[in-house]
Amino acid sequence: MYDPQDSRGVPVSTGIPMIVRVTALIGIAVIFCIAGLVIYASPFGHSWPNTAATEIKL
Repeated sequence: MYDPQDSRGVPVSTGIPMIVRVTALIGIAVIFCIAGLVIYASPFGHSWPNTAATEIKL
């Protein structure tokens, strides 16, 4: 579609395509899901404070 007000025939933008919008929303959702999994899994395998640290033989 062309801008009827412009005699040069400049095309009018139709905006951001729907596939780009959907892909961006899915990407943002995946980022938050991965961040949530990292936060959820972070305490496993860790003991804070490390009680064995004071038993190190120097």
